[in-house]
Amino acid sequence: MTGAFLDTSGWFAALSPREAHHRAALTAYQGLIERRARIVTSNLVVAEMQILISRFRGPAAGVRFLDALYEDATHEVVFVDRDLERAAIDRWLRRFTDHPVSLADAVSFEVMTTRRLRRALALDAHFSMAGFELLG
Repeated sequence: MTGAFLDTSGWFAALSPREAHHRAALTAYQGLIERRARIVTSNLVVAEMQILISRFRGPAAGVRFLDALYEDATHEVVFVDRDLERAAIDRWLRRFTDHPVSLADAVSFEVMTTRRLRRALALDAHFSMAGFELLG
C-alpha cells in the first residue's frame, strides 16, 4: 500500500480555503483518503496544526481538530521520543547545516525514512531537498 507523510504546510493548505495552494493540496489529501493510503504524521506536526487552526479559527476549532484526528483511524500519529529526535538531528540537521531546516522537518524526514514513505503532502521545499516527492 502506498502512503504519504502529512506536513503542516500541505495539511493546513488542504484544510484552509484561504491558502494559495488550497485546491491542489485538498485534491492530494482527498486522494490519499479515497485510496485508503497510509497517512502518517508526527505529534510535532499535530502541535503545529493545532496552533494554526486555533489562531485562524479559534481555540475551540483547535480542540475539535485534535478530537477528530485522534478518533480517525486513517491517520497514524508517530510520537517523537528521544531516540527518534536524536536520529533526526544526526541524520538530517547535521547534513543540512547550510539550510534552515527545522527540528520538526528533520523528525518528519526521519519518520518518512523509517516508515519507507517517499511522498509528503507538503509545500516545504526542504522535503524535496531531502529527496522526497511533494504532493500538492
